[in-house]
Amino acid sequence: MSIDFTCQKCEASFELEAQDLIEGTEKIVCPHCDAKAPANLSEDFVAALTEMRAQIAILSKKFAVTMTLEAEELEDELDDEEEDEEESDEDDDDEDEDEDDEDSDDEEDYDDEESGEDDR
Repeated sequence: MSIDFTCQKCEASFELEAQDLIEGTEKIVCPHCDAKAPANLSEDFVAALTEMRAQIAILSKKFAVTMTLEAEELEDELDDEEEDEEESDEDDDDEDEDEDDEDSDDEEDYDDEESGEDDR
């Protein structure tokens, strides 16, 4: 499986074999300008590639798999997910505020009950 890269610095394209990345015989380095991917990013990418290959191998017992990933498409999806997470966090904050309001109402009810018992 080959992976096509386009360098953001010099805009040159190059291709690397996934197996070479996994085995560590190749690094993500632009052959034109020597721009390098950060080590932690490369390690995470190789780990994800390894896992993906393992899952495709299992899936291939039932289905043939062909994939094309475009970075722009993934960026759009990540932006959408981040927006959804932000909205979810805001909803959670609203729910927490509502719970606090309910708690204070409950405390008032207990106070009323206690003062009623004292009057007897």
